[in-house]
Amino acid sequence: MASSTRRPVFAAIDVGTNAVRMDLARPEADGTLETFLRERDAVRPGEGVFTHGVMPRETADRLVGALRRYATLSRRHGARVRAVATSAMREAGNRSDILQRVRDEAGLELEIISGEDEARLICLGVLNRALPRTRSVVMDLGGGSTEVVLATGQRPEGLWSLPLGAVRLTEQFDTAGEVTPFQLRRMRGAVRERLHAAFPVAAMDLPPVALGSSGTIRAVVRFAAQGDSYATPDQLTHAVEALAAMSPGERSEHFEPRRAEVIVAGALLLEESMRHLGLQGISAIKRGLRDGMLVELFSAGLGTTPPRALPGFLGTLAVG
Repeated sequence: MASSTRRPVFAAIDVGTNAVRMDLARPEADGTLETFLRERDAVRPGEGVFTHGVMPRETADRLVGALRRYATLSRRHGARVRAVATSAMREAGNRSDILQRVRDEAGLELEIISGEDEARLICLGVLNRALPRTRSVVMDLGGGSTEVVLATGQRPEGLWSLPLGAVRLTEQFDTAGEVTPFQLRRMRGAVRERLHAAFPVAAMDLPPVALGSSGTIRAVVRFAAQGDSYATPDQLTHAVEALAAMSPGERSEHFEPRRAEVIVAGALLLEESMRHLGLQGISAIKRGLRDGMLVELFSAGLGTTPPRALPGFLGTLAVG
């Protein structure tokens, strides 16, 4: 017992578009990391940002409150902390003021990372300890952006970040409530156009099955595959049609309320992304961004360097 208390503790804090999350982990004797505490607050930092360009004061208050609590937990465990923010904070016009409030009120340095770095950390979290010659494609579908990574082993060959996500699309096409066939067609057409502009499929040799790392992907896949963690494009098409035909109340019977509001947009974006990339299926997994952050924190403590992009890196495409 005494020796376990001397193990270092690492904290990964993720300010996403849908929620704020923290994982606390410590190293095991075999070199793996054991996550012993997970926290999640449905702050919805991206609410209104993609429509109005700023984070409302009430949302910022909720965000700072959650981060203050996470900072207290981190100090209690003596954790080495990294806190990052993604799509919503990248686009919030008042982000400098919010960062200062986080410093002053929570005592945290919140780092706004690029879409490229977000994709790289997701790749590291999902593919840590992958066999060196294994080729993988990883997808993460968030509230504000979608990341796609092509990798060999755990090293990325290509990183793509596209500013399309479930919350952003829901706000743009007003699909939180009733969804008409016209709304669905408009959203589908816009998503297809953006995907064709973003991902150079002709230049990519992708494995047939993707690994999907986000909560939205897990929720959509479970619904489409009736509880399974693997879904095909055809199953996702049926899921989109079924979800769009439901009332908001009926969607809330299948998903928690906040997720239910954005699930139609999330399911459609996942379906169209898979079809555009020519994938045969997607397996939903529970690893992602925070796992990559923890691996980097642990590697820094050991004085080692986690993998970066391979020579011949295809490049990052962030489409505005």
